[in-house]
Amino acid sequence: MATAAVVTLAASPTAWAWETNAPTVWGDNDMSREWVDESYNEIKFKDCYTGSTDKWIQVERWQLVTLGSDIVRDKFRFTNCFNGTDAVSADTQSGLPYATYYFETDAPCLSCVVTVRKIVVDTTKAD
Repeated sequence: MATAAVVTLAASPTAWAWETNAPTVWGDNDMSREWVDESYNEIKFKDCYTGSTDKWIQVERWQLVTLGSDIVRDKFRFTNCFNGTDAVSADTQSGLPYATYYFETDAPCLSCVVTVRKIVVDTTKAD
């Protein structure tokens, strides 16, 4: 049922697969919710904070493979979202096959976490 809703949203001109409106905490090897997508998606982090002296979070975009190993599609390091309340870090990827995707995070140290005020996974280039 949830997949059908995501597919419907992905067809809309201002679609997003999901978004958070409350702070979330991310550490090493934490995984996001999944979304279904084709061709394009953008991952945005807004207003990041960590107690670490290293102000970054690494994000890996993965394609879920039902019978086999998942495929890493992209790996990037967000830094701009640590520059204030409205600061945003974003990464886009185009030309993706129709599939289920998720992202995984790595924090700047093993015992630290990154708090992100808002995350958006956008599945349309139109907006």
